[in-house]
Amino acid sequence: MINREVDIVVVGYGGAGAVAALEASKRGAKVIVLEKAPKAGGSTSVSTGIMRYPSGIDSAKIRKLAEYIVALGLGSVDGETATVFAEAWAGMASWLVQYGARLISPGSIPSPYSNLPGADSLDMLAVLESREGYPLGCGRDLFAFLSGLVTKQDIEVMLNTPVQKLIQDPITKEIKGVIAESEGQKTRILAKKAVILTCGGFEGNPEMLATYVEEAPIEMSPSGTPYATGDGVQMAIDAGADLWHMNGIEWATQSFKPPELPAAFWLSPKEQSWINVNGYGRRFRNEDESYGHAKKHLEVFNFAHAGIGGEASWPNSPWYMIFDEKTRRAGPIIMTQRMPGSPPFITYNCAQELYTWSPDNGKEIEKGWIKQADTIVELAGKTNVDGAVLQKTVADYNNCCVSRLDQEFGRSARKLIALDTPPYYAAECMVSIINTQGGAKRGPYGQVMNVWGVAIPRLYSGGEFGSIWSFLYPGGCNLSECIVSGIIAGRHAAAQKPRV
Repeated sequence: MINREVDIVVVGYGGAGAVAALEASKRGAKVIVLEKAPKAGGSTSVSTGIMRYPSGIDSAKIRKLAEYIVALGLGSVDGETATVFAEAWAGMASWLVQYGARLISPGSIPSPYSNLPGADSLDMLAVLESREGYPLGCGRDLFAFLSGLVTKQDIEVMLNTPVQKLIQDPITKEIKGVIAESEGQKTRILAKKAVILTCGGFEGNPEMLATYVEEAPIEMSPSGTPYATGDGVQMAIDAGADLWHMNGIEWATQSFKPPELPAAFWLSPKEQSWINVNGYGRRFRNEDESYGHAKKHLEVFNFAHAGIGGEASWPNSPWYMIFDEKTRRAGPIIMTQRMPGSPPFITYNCAQELYTWSPDNGKEIEKGWIKQADTIVELAGKTNVDGAVLQKTVADYNNCCVSRLDQEFGRSARKLIALDTPPYYAAECMVSIINTQGGAKRGPYGQVMNVWGVAIPRLYSGGEFGSIWSFLYPGGCNLSECIVSGIIAGRHAAAQKPRV
């Protein structure tokens, strides 16, 4: 086994890991960053790049911001933790600017959950200026900026290096380092000051999703990084950590996952002549309503309990997007741009440029990802859906388009476009996940807390791993948390006295 020693080990190289490493290194600590994926970036590099932050900060506004954080936490976040976070959040924009970032506002978007106390203290959105010829940047640009700073600061980064275990003193419970694997060799890396866990969520771990979020035999896929598989949660539990916010999940909009690719694409048809149907060929939801960041029970997870001796099933799985030639011709059925002027690098497949979707969906039809047929009944046969039922469903929907009224599901009149131009098409949909918020419970200064409410010595966390946001995620704030929690954890870990 290879043995090494540094001041601080950062586990996970996304936005939070980069910022924590920068902040600790700036204070003289020797830092190493370990990342299990072959490419760096984590959730940061596949995101929109939007960061929400407060402006015009004074002590009164910080108090209001802390009050808002407590309210969003639904009782799980204490006042001290909220205040420390609010104070660091107030300096987030200046922290970025001092490193050379150029922030651009994409427009005013009201604070989410504006009915909560202190909501008016959070009022700004920004992205980085794009480095790829677009007016606005995205998460890939943000991470490129941060990783460029890491490189300039000569911080060592090891990719393809999963951390398997924390090294912990059995008596004092102090964290002494990590066991990692690189190029087939075990490596013991001791940390004289601290270990900082910034290793993301568990959206890529079906067993953990079933345990903490939704127990159903419904296939789910991350649309972000597929490498977020809950390793940090397992290591933290092993070290005695308490958990919080484990049911906090950010669903993505309806998605499509090709078997050849590791993550899902977001579906975003450019015309409205389409519907969702379940495996029985029936509509089951209002297609106007996006699953993205939805804070409700998703219809896909509905369970039909038919009673003793009856058929128990999840009737809305599998489910499909059925569309016609108008929608096929209108452009790619996947999302290609999150906001006007931003690069097409949202979601993992797009950000890593693993696949370029064809402009007319023709290549995907040839691949068999999208089923094509001349009639609705023929299309039903290609998707194992009852032909007569699907034909009636389409006819009923088209009647809604004539009357401009969808009485059953409430789809808006302007989006009631008849599905009447052959050929007809079907793409199997999937529930996909932007990220999860749960992980080790975090103290005011980023310390990982044990089940008795005491900080585990020399163990910190940041980012979406044990996010401060619970069930009520305020849009645009995960990236803000990457910066803020990275600053807090890196700063306080670096202030630790070295182990004797």
